[in-house]
Amino acid sequence: MTQDLASVGAGAFPAPESVQTIWEDWRKPLFAYIYRMVTHHQDAEDLLQEVFVRVLQNRQKFRGESKFQTWLFGIATHICLDHLRSKKRWRVDAQLIGEQETIADPKQVEQLTAVMTHPDFVFEIREHVAFCFSCVARTLEPDQQAALMLKEVFGFTGEEAAAMLEVSEPVFRHSLSEARSRMTGAYEGLCQLINKTGACWQCQGLRGFAQEPNRGADLVQIHVAEGMTVTAENLFEERLRIVRAADLEEGRGRPLHDLFYRDLAKREQARAE
Repeated sequence: MTQDLASVGAGAFPAPESVQTIWEDWRKPLFAYIYRMVTHHQDAEDLLQEVFVRVLQNRQKFRGESKFQTWLFGIATHICLDHLRSKKRWRVDAQLIGEQETIADPKQVEQLTAVMTHPDFVFEIREHVAFCFSCVARTLEPDQQAALMLKEVFGFTGEEAAAMLEVSEPVFRHSLSEARSRMTGAYEGLCQLINKTGACWQCQGLRGFAQEPNRGADLVQIHVAEGMTVTAENLFEERLRIVRAADLEEGRGRPLHDLFYRDLAKREQARAE
């Protein structure tokens, strides 16, 4: 589950002997952020270690002028940006294409079945919504993706997020606005949880594919709060509520998402080569 990190600690860099203890305190929220950015567990673990090395290498540069978590997440952000810029941007319908190809391949269906019938596996639609959000965010430019994650998912202020990205607040606001606009448009045409004319109903299909012991709670439609006008923006805000609350990092459906990511990443990277 993501956390509101805006109020966490400030001050000078910790003494060398306490670095490992401090790192353990920050490891979970950092991993949650990196995982949401890159969408793959092993990649996130590798990048988290790179952040730790970069923190040790640059610890003398931290003078306490900013909050410690702003400096720390700034390092993580730029490592994620470097990683994402080395990859191809994904198509909005990449998951839908992957679903169609899986259904057409008996070996992939067999592999999917093995994952979803494991005794420890539970398919939770809300986890899948959060995974889907990160996948659709991979269609954005990396700086837009980071702006969206930092502000809308992890609760940093615009000032803090701009500092992490090393841009001015007006530039940050433009990136965030563009990211929200593109994501809102993508969901309106893609997701049936948002719009009944959308092309993708994958989460419901997967829930139906799962056997009863492996099937979590249902979510047929995303609704705005009572009294609110139904608009694409308000529906996007309701989706964000689900994304923030979902336990994507340690959820029981993660093996399925790791499987999906492997195939999606391979397909989307090979497409443009």
